[in-house]
Amino acid sequence: MAHTPHDRISHLLSHAYDDLDSFSRASSDSNALDLSKILEWLDEARQVIDGYDDYVAEHSSPHPTIVDEMLAQGDQRDWDKVFREGRIKHKLIPEMSAGGYEAVVLQQLAKISKAKTILEIGMFTGTTTVSLALLPTVDKVVTLDIEPYLREINTPYFQQAGVAHKIDIRIDDALSSLTNLHKEGASFDMIFIDAHKPSYIKYFDSIMASPHLLAKGGLIAVDNTVFAGGPWVPNPPVSLAKDIHKFNEYVKNYPDVEVVMLPIEDGISLIRRKDE
Repeated sequence: MAHTPHDRISHLLSHAYDDLDSFSRASSDSNALDLSKILEWLDEARQVIDGYDDYVAEHSSPHPTIVDEMLAQGDQRDWDKVFREGRIKHKLIPEMSAGGYEAVVLQQLAKISKAKTILEIGMFTGTTTVSLALLPTVDKVVTLDIEPYLREINTPYFQQAGVAHKIDIRIDDALSSLTNLHKEGASFDMIFIDAHKPSYIKYFDSIMASPHLLAKGGLIAVDNTVFAGGPWVPNPPVSLAKDIHKFNEYVKNYPDVEVVMLPIEDGISLIRRKDE
């Protein structure tokens, strides 16, 4: 019996694989392959995975309505043109935005951890920034990004949502911003990392090296830690999968923290100091 949707997909695909393997070994046997049964298994697997994201989103609390507007604008914006015009330093794509369901997940994590101050490393279109700032229990969100253009396009939405006064946008290299926040004596109940993947270990080390950036009992949430399955499949669909795997191994073996990786969206790892 499959325990999760992903287990079920694996089970169905295994059935299909076994029959196809049998056919390849005994192709002269007309009874070796039942195409209709294989197609039935594959179709069932497709239905399980195709409906998964929509079902969990539909049966979760609604995300802030402004997120839909921000996502729509992000989808419509010609990011290639913005890059060619020199308005951003790095190529960006709409798929980098966190969607409405993930916004709800982060809101719940902030509530559960009773976070009043939150640090976000990687703002992009600001969907998670505004969602966290909209929580009445959150006093301040400091968000880091390297692109001044993103502050320009996101600030009107923060104002529209009535939370601009709660959001502190820091434009600089994230490691430099972390150093400055440490020098300022800043402390955060929750830190969300969703930025340059090869720098994940550096962000983590910078946070852990400070005695106060992560408050006592604080929570670090890290996005994209399964990265489209890239860390474990033979032919990763994305080149950054190796960086994610290195980070996951690094945190798992880091002596002073405990971590749990959740199969939410593209993977979210929750990290806390031990014994807090």
